[in-house]
Amino acid sequence: MNSNFIADLTDKTAIITGGAGLIGRVYASALLQSGSNVIILDKRINKIKLTELIKKENNGASINSENLKLIECDITNPQEIKRIFKKMKPYLSNLKILINNASLVKQVKNSSDLVSAYKPFLKMNPNDWEEYLSVDITGSLLTIQQVIPYMKKNNGGAIVNISSTYGILSPDQRLYAYFNKKLSKKEKKLGTTIEKPIGYSISKSGVLNMTRFLATKFADDNIRVNTLTLGGVYADNP
Repeated sequence: MNSNFIADLTDKTAIITGGAGLIGRVYASALLQSGSNVIILDKRINKIKLTELIKKENNGASINSENLKLIECDITNPQEIKRIFKKMKPYLSNLKILINNASLVKQVKNSSDLVSAYKPFLKMNPNDWEEYLSVDITGSLLTIQQVIPYMKKNNGGAIVNISSTYGILSPDQRLYAYFNKKLSKKEKKLGTTIEKPIGYSISKSGVLNMTRFLATKFADDNIRVNTLTLGGVYADNP
């Protein structure tokens, strides 16, 4: 991915949730190139590996503990996110940017993982879709609650919520038929099939109206709230 980005964001602080992933790293690199101080929040972070990946994306540009901070945080946990923001307070004096990039992505290493992550709708239980809402909606709202007071104090800011084309249009399940070939003989015999989960579409659709609500709510505070709606991004995962 190309993270070349031209803007002067010198000394402005940006927070990226889910910043340890493929797309989050690109956002981080673009912001660093523009002079921002970047704080990445993610549930699990391999700090050495992530720093090296961002350096590579950033064409080897200087990255240090002053302009890049990597912090583990479960944004779906209200107590934890309050604790983390209290810990980060010394770094938020010029907080101007939040990218709500965190989203539930289930890693698939084997056939069993595939069945669990891409379960057909009729075989789902409530937790199967609620876990998507927990990250994309609840996690984003909890993070926004924490950043708004700083942005008001700093005379404005920009919040970018990440949605998907699947939040606007229904996924074409035929695209996922290929993965049925990867199922074990036992699973095929049981009639197991693979689908893009409904929870993903519902949560990404919710992001759109969450953005509209917050954009009108905080417009008078000079806080812009927008959605970036992405299409497919290649990764070694369905």
